[in-house]
Formats: sequence, structure tokens, C-alpha cells
Amino acid sequence: MIALLALLAASSLPGPVSGDFDHDGKPDSAAIVREGRDVYFLQVTRGAAPGAPERVRLGLNPPDYMLAAKTGGPTPTACGKGAGAANAPCPHASVTVRQGDLTLGHAEASEAVLLWNGRTFALEWLTD
Repeated sequence: MIALLALLAASSLPGPVSGDFDHDGKPDSAAIVREGRDVYFLQVTRGAAPGAPERVRLGLNPPDYMLAAKTGGPTPTACGKGAGAANAPCPHASVTVRQGDLTLGHAEASEAVLLWNGRTFALEWLTD
């Protein structure tokens, strides 16, 4: 019984979390949703468009944590630090993280930030 409870706790998804992830002054919420057998999405419901949640594909591994950034500023991305294939393009060597942006990742392994560009959210990996 204890082993089952430990397994369930380890497999639970983080969140949902609330914040102003698009910085428009209205509360937003974010949750990890599973679709199919092993595909996970980050679903963000903006306060400005509650009937039209946005989804960002996360793939096979859901994050361990989600929280709002406590600080902001220019931040190098994973590819900007040289992570990834040497022949793959690096669209952004750095991004500007704002206080309150949603960060998510795997503890002690990788971190990403969800950035709002005025129309949609994009996931930018900061560490790999």
C-alpha cells in the first residue's frame, strides 16, 4: 500500500497554477493535461480569453514543477549556451524573462519559460 502511494505521488502532475502570465492585469491559469497515452500539453487559460485556452505541446515527459518567475531580465537559452545539436539553428540565444512569467521544468535537470508575444505563448528552454 505504501509503495502504491509513493508511486502515485511520484507520478502526479504539478499545478494548476495561477498568475498573470501574459501581463495584461487579468488572472490566468496553467495546468498540465494528458492527451492520449503519453502526450502532455501545457494548457493556459488567459483571463482575457477564458473560452479559448491555449495549448503548448510538452511531449512525453510532463514537468515536475510550475511556478511564476520571481525575478526577470535577459536570460540565455539552452541553445544559446551551446546545448542541442551543433547543426541545429538557435532561434533565440537569449530571451527576456519578466517577473511573473510561468517557469516549468524538471528539478535539477531542465527549465523552460513560457513567453507571451502579444498573440500566443511560446515555450523557450533555458537549460537542458
